[in-house]
Amino acid sequence: MIVETNIRAVQMFKLIAKWIIIYLLLSIIVCIGYIELGWRIAIPETEIAIMGTALSILMGFRVDAAYKRWWEARIIWGAIVNNSRTFAREVISFVGQKNAEGGKQLIYRQIGFVEALGKHLRKQGGIEHLNRLLSVTDYETINSKKHIPQALLAMNLQQLTLFNEQGSLSTYQLVQLETVLQQLTDELGKAERIKNTPFPVPYGYFSWLLVHTFACLIPFAMVKELGYLTIILALIISFIFLIIEQIAIQIQDPFEGKANDTPVTTIAKNIEIDLRELLGESPLPEPIRPKAGVQL
Repeated sequence: MIVETNIRAVQMFKLIAKWIIIYLLLSIIVCIGYIELGWRIAIPETEIAIMGTALSILMGFRVDAAYKRWWEARIIWGAIVNNSRTFAREVISFVGQKNAEGGKQLIYRQIGFVEALGKHLRKQGGIEHLNRLLSVTDYETINSKKHIPQALLAMNLQQLTLFNEQGSLSTYQLVQLETVLQQLTDELGKAERIKNTPFPVPYGYFSWLLVHTFACLIPFAMVKELGYLTIILALIISFIFLIIEQIAIQIQDPFEGKANDTPVTTIAKNIEIDLRELLGESPLPEPIRPKAGVQL
C-alpha cells in the first residue's frame, strides 16, 4: 500500500506512458492528414460527446466496484487485528495465570495464523517462516496440512478444549475464546472470497476496450474545429480516462502483493509486536518500514 502523500506525476504517467505515446502519434497523424493532406476523416462531435458521457458513467461504476473490493480487504484485516488482540488479552487473563507456557503457545499460534494468512492470500508457499513461532510438534503437524491458517486455528481450539477438560479453563471462558476464533474464521473466509473471486472479466475488459476506442476517436471528432490544438486536448482527455482505468486495475485485486494492495506483511508484523508486548517480552521485533513510500 502506498503511504506517501506526495505521489509524483511521473509515477502515474509510467503506468500509461506507451498508450499516451500511441495516441499522441495518432493525433499528429490525424491533424496532418486533415489539415495538410486534405483527408476527409473528421467525424461529428455530438456522437463522440454522447459516447464520452456514457463512458464516464461506466468508469465511475468501474472504479467504485474496484474500490469496494480494496476497502473491504482493509476492513477484513482491521478486524483480524482487533480479534488477534482480543484473543491474546483473553488468553493471558483466562489461561496465562494458571498455565503461562500454554498461554504463550496459544498466542504464538495466533501470530503464526496472521503471518500464514498473508502468505496464503498471496500464494507464497512454504511454512519455514513459522519455525520461529511454533513448537517442534506443532511445526511437524502443520507441515502435512494444505490450509495452514485453518490448521492453526483448529490447533488453538483443540488446546483450549483440553484446558477446559483439565479444569484450568471454565466453560464460559472457552465459549468466549471460541467466539473469537469463530470471528477469525469468518474473516479468513471473507479474505479468501475476495482473493478467489476475480474481478468480472467482461466488466474489466470491455471498459478497457471502450476507453481505448474512445481515445482513438477523439482526434477525429476535434480536428475539424480545433486544428492542431487537437493534439493537446486529445492527449489531455485520453490521459484522464486512461488514468481512471489504471486506478481501477491497480486496486481491484488487493492481495496480489502490488504497491496499492493491502499491506498484509506489515500488518502481520505489527500484530506480532502487539501480542508479544502483551506477553511482556523484550526486546520486541522492529516494525517493517515503508520502502520507497510503499508498505508491503
